[in-house]
Amino acid sequence: MPSPNATPTPITPPRVPLIDPRTGLIDRAWYLFFLSLNQIATAVVDDGVGPSAETLLASYDAALRSVNQELQTLPPVVNLPAPDVLTDCCSALVSQVAEMQKQIEALQVQPIVDTASITAAINATSSAPVTKTADFTVADNETWLINNKSGSTCTVTLPTASAWSGRVLYLQNYQAQTLVSASSNVVPLVGGSAGTAILAAVAGDTATLVSDGSNWIMTQYVPNNVLLLE
Repeated sequence: MPSPNATPTPITPPRVPLIDPRTGLIDRAWYLFFLSLNQIATAVVDDGVGPSAETLLASYDAALRSVNQELQTLPPVVNLPAPDVLTDCCSALVSQVAEMQKQIEALQVQPIVDTASITAAINATSSAPVTKTADFTVADNETWLINNKSGSTCTVTLPTASAWSGRVLYLQNYQAQTLVSASSNVVPLVGGSAGTAILAAVAGDTATLVSDGSNWIMTQYVPNNVLLLE
């Protein structure tokens, strides 16, 4: 042990960690520090010059205490995952962020409402009744049709059934004249082959036609003089 009264030779140790965290080896500054200590000791042994043995031992002791303090204050070693594991984690995180971004963008997309089509559909099912006084063709926006042609049979040209599957037409007689289709495309109420008859020559009779994509199916016929029994 050095004498308590010995005066240490001022040898200031480096103020950096003893171990370089980048290489896992002793730091270059500490290497040079220890090298200088070795050179001083070598000079004392070989030449007998320089600081006394007690002074040199006191310097070593002070330097070792400083090294011990440095070691006590070093941060804990962090074990990083293997490169392939780290890459997999990063890739998974990037994928999750990308998926979340897609979901956020989807929530921000506003639905496109075709108001014109909606209005046209509403108008097609709620149009006002149209009165006909001569042979006529059903227009695209007509649903309720009244035959008021006098003197002879009224002929109606119905829309092409294949272009209007599911469309409903309501027809009514104001005149005691028959109402017939211009083509054999009306299936009677009792079924069977398609024909041309729609309304009999009775004022007040009504009929409902529905397109099945091939013909117009008569789904209802109400005679004006029907007798209702309770």
